[in-house]
Amino acid sequence: MAMGGRELIRALTHRSSLAFVILVTTLLGCTWLLVEQASRASDQTALALAGESAARAALALRGEILTVEGGLRRAQQDGALVAGVTLGPLPAGTARRLEGATPGHLLFLPLEGESAPEMLALLVPSAPGAATVSQRLPISTLEARLVPAPGTGLRLLTAQGVELVALDVPAGYGKAVRVSHWLHEDSLRVEGVARSHGVPILYWFPPILGLFLIGVIFRQQLATRERSQRKLGALRGSLARHAAQLSVNEARMRLTQAERVAAERRDAALIEAWPGPAALIDASERLCAWNAAFAALVPAGALRRDLQLGMLLRHLDTRSGPRRRERGQRPQVRLSPMADGSRLIEGVIDQAAPTNAGHEARRLCRAELESRAPLLREAVVAADAEAARAQAHAMRGLASNFSLTELTSPLEWIERGAETQDVAAMAAGLNALDAHLEAALRQLDDQRAA
Repeated sequence: MAMGGRELIRALTHRSSLAFVILVTTLLGCTWLLVEQASRASDQTALALAGESAARAALALRGEILTVEGGLRRAQQDGALVAGVTLGPLPAGTARRLEGATPGHLLFLPLEGESAPEMLALLVPSAPGAATVSQRLPISTLEARLVPAPGTGLRLLTAQGVELVALDVPAGYGKAVRVSHWLHEDSLRVEGVARSHGVPILYWFPPILGLFLIGVIFRQQLATRERSQRKLGALRGSLARHAAQLSVNEARMRLTQAERVAAERRDAALIEAWPGPAALIDASERLCAWNAAFAALVPAGALRRDLQLGMLLRHLDTRSGPRRRERGQRPQVRLSPMADGSRLIEGVIDQAAPTNAGHEARRLCRAELESRAPLLREAVVAADAEAARAQAHAMRGLASNFSLTELTSPLEWIERGAETQDVAAMAAGLNALDAHLEAALRQLDDQRAA
């Protein structure tokens, strides 16, 4: 029985109908056939162009190669002097490349380290080390005879696959069509290269248009059903959202707190398992974990969480006293950056160490000041108040902990200027900092020497 237009549209827009499946399958099959046919025709055209170009180049070079072979064989058989042909040992490094070659066979080898690109034409000797007839040929002599046809490229290769010349090789060479022709037995070959053109967009237009129309019709058919389902779902979702929001927020808070506690426990366990004295400084320059061996390097009760790095170094300096020098143990401190921005402080007991913990603490203080000074200068010049305030605050803490009083004043000016967005005050503090920084560094060196 004939099907009306409305019934046909309903059948086509129903996902489980046989008519819809047949229509989509037919469109996809036609698209595949068109694309496959166009791709095959493009490959055949590229193959013909590459073969024709390679054949023309082979014919152009064949006479030159036969002339070279004739001169080599005449010099080998008659012992007569032929222009350009030499009889003697091969250049260093060339003899090993003749392994497995047939005696009397004509070979072409590229010469390495030459100012002008050349290759060596030779007849394979009958025994290793025997005198060999050879002739040097400029690659430009053969390159002049290689003329690619329009839309193609040419490559001149030796029997070992070494490229001598490449002319007008098209882009996307790895996906191009290649055809090879030997010039003389298995000595030298020319390779034609052509790139197949893509499938025109016109082949894709009919199936894409058909699928687009089917999608529009199908979407309109589903719109009415989706609207009613959305209203019902919105009503149910509104009730469920209010009920679930409180539980989600509570679970999120518990999860955040649990993650933070778990991270702190992991850091503490790792530091406690460290083989020597160790402590961990987080990215905000505050102490977050240490082990018992490291606690022995500082005064009792001085360690606490959120202790600033400058104050920690100061405690290490205080702990290093005459009693430790008398016993011969001189603790050293090493500060190592970690991948997440934190820092690891390791204490090493070394009998032969030339410096103590105070010496090392002042060295670390000097290194921190020298590394932060350029960053502070860049932040002030760029009027980046937040970065300037952070760098000035960190440097001022180090200067205060190590009694660098002349350096604290300009750093405090910069920090206050950054808080009030006063660029002029920041610049004035930077000028004063440049005048006192070298003096502060010399003061640290004098303390270390003492």
